[in-house]
Amino acid sequence: MFSSAIFGDSLATWALFVEIVVAGTVVVLLAARLTRLADRLADEYNLGKAWVGMLLLATVTSLPEVVTGSTAVWLDNANMALAALFGSCSFNIILIALINAVIGGGSVLRRADGAHSLTSAFGIILLSLALLGITLVKRYDGHPVPAQVSELLVCGTILVCYIWFVRLTYRFEHADRPALEVDATPVQRTPGLGRKIALISLLLVVASWWLTQTGDVLADHPIGLLGRPLGATFVGAAFLAFATSLPEVVTCLAAVKLGHLDLALGNIFGSNMFNILVIPLLKVVSLAHGDTLLLAGQDFDPLRATIAGLLPILLTGTTVAGLAYRTKRRVLRFGPDSILLFVGYLVGMYLLFSGVE
Repeated sequence: MFSSAIFGDSLATWALFVEIVVAGTVVVLLAARLTRLADRLADEYNLGKAWVGMLLLATVTSLPEVVTGSTAVWLDNANMALAALFGSCSFNIILIALINAVIGGGSVLRRADGAHSLTSAFGIILLSLALLGITLVKRYDGHPVPAQVSELLVCGTILVCYIWFVRLTYRFEHADRPALEVDATPVQRTPGLGRKIALISLLLVVASWWLTQTGDVLADHPIGLLGRPLGATFVGAAFLAFATSLPEVVTCLAAVKLGHLDLALGNIFGSNMFNILVIPLLKVVSLAHGDTLLLAGQDFDPLRATIAGLLPILLTGTTVAGLAYRTKRRVLRFGPDSILLFVGYLVGMYLLFSGVE
C-alpha cells in the first residue's frame, strides 16, 4: 500500500514484501498482547478458556476478514472475498499442526477439551451452508428471483445458526464445571482491562487491514519468475488467508506459551465460525453496492469457490476425527492427524494454484 504510493509504476516486488514484513511484525506484537489480556479476562471473570478463545479472540482476530472481504466485494471481486474466507478457515486448521510442532508429544487433540468437538462440528455445518448457497445460486442461474431468495435464506440461516451455536457452546462448557470453581472468589481485577482490550483490538484490525491491502496489490503485481501475477483466487486463498490469519497464528502460539491449549483451539474453531458469519455481512455490502446477488456475476467462478470451501470442510472433518479418536501414536513430534492436515492443505493449495489462469 505505502510501497505503491512511494514507487508508483516502478513498484518492485521486493518493496511489497518489505512492507508485508513490517506490517506483519506490527500484527504479531499486537496479537501477542491481546492474548495475554484475554487470558487475564478469562481468569478474573471466571470464564472458560475455550469460550473466551472462541468468542473474544476469534471475533477480534477475524475482523480483518470483514474488512478485506467487504473491500473485495465493493470492488466487484467476490471470488477473492470468498477465497480469502475459505482459505483463512483452512489455514486456521493448519495451526493445529503448528501447535503440535511447538508442544510435541504426539497429537495435541487428545489433550483438548470436549467443547472443541462441538465447535469444530459447528464449523463444518456453517461451511456446508455457505457451499449450499453457492450451489443454489448456480442452480437458479438465469432465474434472478429464486436465486436472490435462496441467497437471502442461506445468509439468514448462517446468522441464526452462528448465534445459536455460540450459546450452545457456552452452555456445554459450563454445564459440568464444579460448583466450587464457579463460586470461587474472583482474583483482583485489573483496572481498565476492557478499555485495553478494545484499544489493542482496534489497532490490530488497522494493522491487519494494512497487511491485507498490501496483499491486494500483490495479486495484480507481475512476478518475474512466473511471468504473470499470482491471481486473485490464489492470493485470496493463500496469501490473504495467511495475512488475515496472522493474528490467529500469534494468539494461538502465545496461548500455548501461556500453557492454555484450550484458549488456542477455541480461537481456531471460533475464528472459522466467525469467518462464515462474514458472508451475511458481505451480502449487505453487496446490496449496498447495488448488486442483487453476492455469489454470482461474470467474474464469479463457483467451481473454484467450491474447491476453496471444500478444503476446510475436509480439514475440519479430520480434526473432528482426531478429537474423537484421541490417538496416542506419534510420528516424530507429530500426531498422525497433524500430518494428515498438513498433506491435505498442500494438496488443496496445489489444486487452487494450478487452476489459476
